[in-house]
Amino acid sequence: MQKYNIFTKYHSVCITNQPLKTLNVDDKQIIECDKNNFLQIPFLSLLEEKPNKKSIIVYVADIDASIVFLHVIKSYVFVQAAGGLVRNHNNQLLFIFRNRKWDLPKGHREVGEEIDQTALREVREECGLNDLEIVSQLGITYHTYYMNGRHELKETHWYNMKTSEMELIAQKEEGIEKAEWIGKDKIDEVVADCFLSLRDLLENTELF
Repeated sequence: MQKYNIFTKYHSVCITNQPLKTLNVDDKQIIECDKNNFLQIPFLSLLEEKPNKKSIIVYVADIDASIVFLHVIKSYVFVQAAGGLVRNHNNQLLFIFRNRKWDLPKGHREVGEEIDQTALREVREECGLNDLEIVSQLGITYHTYYMNGRHELKETHWYNMKTSEMELIAQKEEGIEKAEWIGKDKIDEVVADCFLSLRDLLENTELF
């Protein structure tokens, strides 16, 4: 079964061939499609960023969901980024506060750069950590936004990381107000104040 979640600031569109009865469809708009009509679905409109907009499930009946997802990507400027969920020796997790939201350090992939190296570089730059090691892949998120006169769809690769360092230096020039180590006692509050795409990833990850 396949499932692609694309997020905006306020809602998500899930493209899936997973049976609807196995999904949480409460308060969601359901759109059913097949190989004959999926090209007519107005995905740009469905992914328009509006407050209080319902999340949407696009159920694909008889075609590979990845084909529909790739069709959606063609309507956007596709960009890639990477970042990390960093854990220290005290079993605390690194978060940054930027744009009035809690987030994980991340940034855009440079030309010719391996995506895992993007993740390491961005965490080093944004939080001042040097001793950094990738432990495993965490997941991939997708979100859309309108910037500089164009619609962009960002694919972000996330990695579990570890460090022996404790001192954090927030990269102020990137708009990061603070970087903090977050423990189990505060994690629910912080995750609840993340952007939807990251919140969905973290809520489906065993953090502690």
